[in-house]
Amino acid sequence: MGSFAGRRRVRAEIPDVDELPGGVRMYSPVTGPGSPLAPPVSVREDGDGVVGHCTLGIAHEGPPGYAHGGMSAMLLDELMGRACAEAGMPAMTIALQVSYHRPIPVETPLRLSAHVTRIEGRKVFVDGSINNATDSAELLVSADGTFVAPDPERAGALFSGAKQG
Repeated sequence: MGSFAGRRRVRAEIPDVDELPGGVRMYSPVTGPGSPLAPPVSVREDGDGVVGHCTLGIAHEGPPGYAHGGMSAMLLDELMGRACAEAGMPAMTIALQVSYHRPIPVETPLRLSAHVTRIEGRKVFVDGSINNATDSAELLVSADGTFVAPDPERAGALFSGAKQG
C-alpha cells in the first residue's frame, strides 16, 4: 500500500515553507495557514508591541458556546512571544500567568494585544490581553509572562534546523 505523504520531517527541522526568522510558520497552531487548529490569527506590529485579530470557531469550543480556556492561553503565549521578537529579544516562555475575566464566546471577533513591559538581561517581561473586537472595553482575558532569550550557543543547539540569518 502506498503512502500519501512524503518524508516526515524530524524534530527541530524547519519546514521548507516556513520563513524564519520572523516570517510565516505554516503549521503553527495559532497563526499557521496549514494548521487545521489555527483560527488563524493575523498579527501586526503596533507601537511598543503587537496586535492580533481572530475569531475562534466551534473547533475551539470548551463549554458549549464558549472557547476553551487553553485556546486563550495559547493565543496570548503566541502574541507575547511575538512582542518579544518585535522588541529585538526573541525569547521563549518560562512563565505565563493567565487571568480569565469573562468567557470568550465562539464566533465573535477578538482583538489580542501584547507588549514588553521591561527587559532584565536575557529575561523579557510581557503583558497581554484579549478583548472583544467590537467592544474594546470588554476585557476577556489578561496575562503576564516571563520569557527568556536563549544565549546564541544554546539557541543553535535547540533550533539546529533554523536558517541562520
